[in-house]
Amino acid sequence: MSESIQGIVVASRGKSFDVRSDEHRVYRCDVRQKVKVAATRETPVAVGDDVLFTPADDGSGAIDKVLPRRTSFYRPAKGGETGNKQIIVTNLDQLAVIASVKSPPLKTGLIDRFIIAARVGQMKPVIVINKIDLEERNIAQAVADIYTSAGFEIHLTSAETGEGIDRLSAALNHHRTLFAGHSGAGKSTILNALIPGLNLKTKEVSDYSNRGKHTTTSIELFELPSGGFVADSPGLKVMGLWEVPADAIADYYPEFERYSGDCRFQPCSHRHEPDCAVKAAVQRGEISDFRYENFVAIADSL
Repeated sequence: MSESIQGIVVASRGKSFDVRSDEHRVYRCDVRQKVKVAATRETPVAVGDDVLFTPADDGSGAIDKVLPRRTSFYRPAKGGETGNKQIIVTNLDQLAVIASVKSPPLKTGLIDRFIIAARVGQMKPVIVINKIDLEERNIAQAVADIYTSAGFEIHLTSAETGEGIDRLSAALNHHRTLFAGHSGAGKSTILNALIPGLNLKTKEVSDYSNRGKHTTTSIELFELPSGGFVADSPGLKVMGLWEVPADAIADYYPEFERYSGDCRFQPCSHRHEPDCAVKAAVQRGEISDFRYENFVAIADSL
């Protein structure tokens, strides 16, 4: 075969990529030099890309062109020129933030960073708090109630017992979703529960540091039995934000909106100004303390 056909990049394999054709055959493809040259300041090929590629009878192939990306999830490239993007995955419509209520401990600041990154990448954020079988169910529910009241979709799950997995599966149907979050939070375990026979490797949380051990080392797109795809990603301990100015962070906290128009100063950063209606709402308990503290920490970090 020599004519280009369309496919989707389902896995990165070092300098090569697995591309699945419309006939569900997977080809191990190299990237043509013209594709690398065309990508000036971002990753030339990423998992999730719709591509035109030339397949060969032996299962190899070459990626000829990357079609326009609808969405992307990215972070600043390491060690490169300022402004370069490391594209992690593309053309997904949801980002599922996988956190755990315990082991490793729940970190709402990381959840909020992923929520912002999802919306910057034009993806819907979905929050999953896993390991609710580990005693702190009341904590998980209290946190879930706060995010729900702010308008976010949230799921409480136990990949070990199966609780909440069916409801999560229904939310993933016919979507392309990125699983992201701390190492050890249970991304691979949840995927194994969602896709029978997948058998991704999982590892325990370190007893010494109470941090997750990295299991997933590369991005891969898995097809769900009921339709749709899920991309598993390496556990990220810190989620950097890029091209998001500090004064725009409040836009990603929808619970601020009903109060921000009553601030004395317009615009208001909701951090330093006197007579800030958002800060007053926090003091009255109408906005969650931890959500406001996360907002301040993220804005200050930028």
